[in-house]
Amino acid sequence: MSSGRNYVKRGFGYLHRNGIYKTFIKGAERLHTDRMEKGYVPYHADEAELAAERAGKFQRPYKFSILVPVYETDPVLFRKMLDSVGDQTYGNWELILADASRDDSRRSIVREFTEEYSISCKDDYGSVFDKVRYYRIEDNKGISANTNEALSRACGDYIALLDHDDLLENTALFDIMAAIESAEAEAGRSESISRTLVVYSDEDKVSADGLKYYEPNIKPGFDPVLLCTNNYICHFLVVDTTLAKSVGGFRSEYDGAQDHDFLLRCTEGIRRDRIIHVPKVLYHWRSTGSSTSGNPGAKMYAYTAGKRAVEDAYKRAGISATVTDSPHLGFFDIEYERLHRSVIPIPFGEYTAMTARERDELDCEYIMFLSPELAAEDNEYIADMMSCMNLPHVGAVTGKIIGPDRRIESAGYDVSKEGEKTARFAGLRACYSGYMHRAVLHQLAGGFTDDCVLVRKDAILATDPTIRLKRGYDIYYMPKAVFRRKKK
Repeated sequence: MSSGRNYVKRGFGYLHRNGIYKTFIKGAERLHTDRMEKGYVPYHADEAELAAERAGKFQRPYKFSILVPVYETDPVLFRKMLDSVGDQTYGNWELILADASRDDSRRSIVREFTEEYSISCKDDYGSVFDKVRYYRIEDNKGISANTNEALSRACGDYIALLDHDDLLENTALFDIMAAIESAEAEAGRSESISRTLVVYSDEDKVSADGLKYYEPNIKPGFDPVLLCTNNYICHFLVVDTTLAKSVGGFRSEYDGAQDHDFLLRCTEGIRRDRIIHVPKVLYHWRSTGSSTSGNPGAKMYAYTAGKRAVEDAYKRAGISATVTDSPHLGFFDIEYERLHRSVIPIPFGEYTAMTARERDELDCEYIMFLSPELAAEDNEYIADMMSCMNLPHVGAVTGKIIGPDRRIESAGYDVSKEGEKTARFAGLRACYSGYMHRAVLHQLAGGFTDDCVLVRKDAILATDPTIRLKRGYDIYYMPKAVFRRKKK
């Protein structure tokens, strides 16, 4: 099925779910995105860079176990996937193939691959440990169970998940290894305390014929809230092998979204500095008519499974939350239990004019700083924002500010290491959902402005010259809290 036909099919599905107006807006934004991405070409290292990496040395060259569950894979695409592993510039890896296809015809492809690359190989009839291992699974029990078969045989320090028809960039494992070593060197901690537990990279999509790369997914750093709205991490995922096995691997009841459920469990309760994002496109997701990359409606059960995985994560955390489908397939909305707490709304200027004693004597748990220049679209904005305080690590909640020109002024802020703030989605049409729909998704933010924020009173560290939070508190971006700047 061509990408054009897929767009049409996806359009009709969106129309059926969301109506004419939202479909028109969706189409307009899709055209805008296509124009912005026109001419996209992923970066491929040249021969000099590849040679330098192959000659490179690491202090602790960790071993990666690449797990590939195989099922009825197109032989041509299967071989291309194998080649992308064989061409890695970092050589300390093992490839574990768990094949649940109806026949073992891909076994011969594996043998040809290992002969051409001069790689030692063993299959399920062998008895010697080798770099490439092929296992036949006679009873196909689904993606999770089949992946667990590969996981149980992993001997590396880390596992790396690769789909049976996707592609790795030649430098993928080298870049992951370099990021791990850099993080550990910068932290200056011992391996027993600080070893990186989860690593992920950016990704894009590649057409079935391998001629076109498109829709790059440039990801933010680790965000546990955003991860509950969608599996934005997805590929290329690398996880400490001990951690992967300790959480029980993959669960069949979440097939279709097994990697989302797995990620949620792997990242619970671990320090965020042990989760690394490598800001490079290292993974190319193959787009075919039957895959979710080429046709999101092809596997509707996957979205249902994803929603259940998120609901399960909130239950484990003891947080009362309702997870619902957003207008965009595979993306979820979150509604937390309403909190009935004392709150005082006040402009920031009036607050700073108070004495320290007057501030301390404010009889409230929360303070809503809202500029008189802003008007809330919904009178429930305080209740919506306060509900995010169900998460104990949240100290402040900000919303979306829209200018008189109907474009976003800010949807939370990013903050550089130097402290410079950049408004997210500034200039985007207010009716658009933004890159990867992130303008309408719950997530953490790096910063906020003093004219629109709900703050936990006991989380305030200082207010001179702006509000600063005590260490350990997060800032939450609540997309339902929308404020319009009044015309002058």
